[in-house]
Amino acid sequence: MWDTHLHTEFSGDSQAKVGDMIAAGRAKGLSGMTFTDHLDWNYPKEPGRFDLDFYGYHDAMNRALTENPDIEIRTGIEIGLQPHLAERHREFLNKVPFDFVIGSIHVVDGMDPYYPEYFEGRNGDEGYGQYFECMKQNIVEFSDFDTLGHLDYVVRYGLRNLGAVQGAMTFSKHRDVIEEILDFLIKNEKSLEVNTGSFRNNMTEPNPSYEIIRLYREMGGRLITIGSDAHKPENVADGFEKVVPRLREMGFSSQAVYISRIIHEMPL
Repeated sequence: MWDTHLHTEFSGDSQAKVGDMIAAGRAKGLSGMTFTDHLDWNYPKEPGRFDLDFYGYHDAMNRALTENPDIEIRTGIEIGLQPHLAERHREFLNKVPFDFVIGSIHVVDGMDPYYPEYFEGRNGDEGYGQYFECMKQNIVEFSDFDTLGHLDYVVRYGLRNLGAVQGAMTFSKHRDVIEEILDFLIKNEKSLEVNTGSFRNNMTEPNPSYEIIRLYREMGGRLITIGSDAHKPENVADGFEKVVPRLREMGFSSQAVYISRIIHEMPL
């Protein structure tokens, strides 16, 4: 198994040492790890916090690759998509090489659903609808990513900020736009990420939910990446033992791993 969503001290929200993360992956029996530190330009809440030192990051990843021949290490990035940054992101990826690019939506109209202010003056489904529409716009304007990160990230924080009742998502209200997003991924041969960081946020399913993953499969989707979204060594490969059997039941037999932006399908 590979864990393809990992953060280190090069992310503004982590203090984890690369070596400690690798040691944790080795202890979990992983065959490979892809690090995907944050790049969120124009992050409104704390400007500059997620402006990645990509030269220092690449140097650290190259050292890790040399020093750990027993486990495959790859260098990825998690880009926080915003429509006005699309061209800047394209130029950046043309200049700086990565094995793997996660496209994630953390900011919607200047607000991150992580913070309670996003939900002020609206209920969960209103906040969710705005998030999914923003996601659809983002992936159309910038599609140079390999996997779509935590598709229903907004629900993770809706549940935390609004509670289990008000924060519950009514899937039928958002099915149409979610289908459009999944259809875009399938037609453009992009992967759907299964993110297990949800389990550390008192959720019982990954992001996206099993309902969305099942819909993706029914629509013909077969490319999935699996990531713990770990920011600490103790969270590497979190929840994999829960999600992998469910994914197999849905008909998935492999996980997508990217090396030099090329898909390699590894058995689940």
